[in-house]
Amino acid sequence: MSLWKRGSLLVAIFLLPVFLGGAAAQQAGKAGNGDAARGKKVFQENGCFLCHNTESDEAKRPPAPSLKGVFKRPLHKLADGTEHKDHTDEMIRKIVTEGTRAMNPRGAVLTDEELNDLMAYLHIL
Repeated sequence: MSLWKRGSLLVAIFLLPVFLGGAAAQQAGKAGNGDAARGKKVFQENGCFLCHNTESDEAKRPPAPSLKGVFKRPLHKLADGTEHKDHTDEMIRKIVTEGTRAMNPRGAVLTDEELNDLMAYLHIL
């Protein structure tokens, strides 16, 4: 095997994990059918950031909880007494579309695509 071929093979071997890691990161940003980058824009344009913190675990405007790590949380109660056993896509979608005692429903405001994008964004927090 020539030096050129061996060098090319070594470069390919070392770069393969980089390419695979980049693809995995892109998929992580696309939970379900949504796109996290567009979901962040949906979050901002619809004013979600006014009440929900995404940078820390601190509540920005109680009873609105921080959404940082929302899908990784154990059993807990919200400030308004609502008990959350686990956080699933279905549960979060229902809260967003139907609202809660403290949050107006967004079901009539967001398209299915925007909701998918928002969910993808929430998954990477």
